Amino acid sequence: MDAILLVGGFGTRLMPLTKHRPKPLMPLANIPFTERTIAWLAAAGVDHVILSVHYNTAQFIEHFTRKALGVRISFAPEERPLGTGGAILNCAPHLRSDQCLVVNGDIFTDLQLPALIAAHHRTQALVSIALKTVADPSRFGVIELNADMGICSFTEKPAHEQTLSNEINAGIYLLERRALEHFPPGASSVERDVFPTMLKNDLPLFGFRSRPYWTDLGTPKDYLQAHRDILQRRVAVPMPGTEIMPGIWVGAQTHIAENAILHAPLLLGNRVIVGPGVELGPNLVLGDDVHIGRQARLRDSVLWNRVAVCAESVISESIAGQQAHLDGRIHGGLCADFGILHQFASRRAGMRVPAPHAPVATVSRPAA
Repeated sequence: MDAILLVGGFGTRLMPLTKHRPKPLMPLANIPFTERTIAWLAAAGVDHVILSVHYNTAQFIEHFTRKALGVRISFAPEERPLGTGGAILNCAPHLRSDQCLVVNGDIFTDLQLPALIAAHHRTQALVSIALKTVADPSRFGVIELNADMGICSFTEKPAHEQTLSNEINAGIYLLERRALEHFPPGASSVERDVFPTMLKNDLPLFGFRSRPYWTDLGTPKDYLQAHRDILQRRVAVPMPGTEIMPGIWVGAQTHIAENAILHAPLLLGNRVIVGPGVELGPNLVLGDDVHIGRQARLRDSVLWNRVAVCAESVISESIAGQQAHLDGRIHGGLCADFGILHQFASRRAGMRVPAPHAPVATVSRPAA
């Protein structure tokens, strides 16, 4: 089966993290998010993924040309932004099968795709749309259903008092290939243009209702919460490294000072160096080759590869891009690749890399 991944967006709500890389290539628990999405698709029987790309196209091509993920990867570049409908139609020359999954590139979910496929066949839908129930649907595309799961109406981002349903478009579709005959040429939106027009023409569009884990990774707050959910096992994804204690995963050649304190849940990448007196966690993810200076304290944060944290720094609810440098008391910080965060810093020694120690540290287990 074919799948289209819509990964061409600019990720503006995540700036400056997306200054040097597209949002779908940001790491999620130390693995690029699009790699996790492709693995999820492959587990459902997808053997060909078409990446609809626009922003930083070269990065996608370079990354997935050298990655062996067990599926065929094709690229469908957009010369100009085409919207979701235009992007899907732009992928049509690469399609091989009569049906195609379409997934927005910033959706993180464990939705059971085989169940969606089975429901699509059962209803004989032209388009099946996965649904998600939310408390406040005004940020999303609201969908109203009849008793047979047929779609009655679409309302894109309505005012709160005008919502007809708490079920939203989850950004995951299963299309019959002939559905593309109803997509207009050029730029269009499936949410605002294509699907509402198909509904007006009495074409069979059905909703698929389930209760998966689901979030979009559109904001720093969402990105941090997704990591908390992974670490606390609210959503099951493969974790890199070895679980040395319940809720603590550690990568290869990582060295932790003997008097460091680790609070689960916590993920450390490969070749991380944790200095003396450091306190890590809970809800912390460190990428590969991260250096933590002596007596630093970090929690509720995500640090990408090769980040350096100065001695005695205190970091919380922050996200640091690759090769960033952090120094001081930082809460809610955002730092692009190669950037510097220096807030509320007192006088202290510069970054000191401790000598390697065996990973024997004080460990705080998660509460029962």
